[in-house]
Amino acid sequence: MATLTISLPNQIAKRVDVEAKNQGFATRSEFIRSLLRRYFAGDEVLFETFIPRPIEEIKLELAKTGKYSQEFIESVTKGLAKASTYAR
Repeated sequence: MATLTISLPNQIAKRVDVEAKNQGFATRSEFIRSLLRRYFAGDEVLFETFIPRPIEEIKLELAKTGKYSQEFIESVTKGLAKASTYAR
């Protein structure tokens, strides 16, 4: 068996752990293997293509919801600016 190492943001890793436990998997690796098997078997596991959008647009959309403080929005957009997709 080959080993594949991936890096995930902490929040996503926590969600993977929770979902793996909820679905009865002993480890996150078992959960990910199951998702990949379903994906390659043609089952309905849909992955969305990530399309980067301008950070200013993301900032405006977050503000429009009224759910987030300006401090939170600034934190999110600063983090995005450091992400490999945006840091150029």
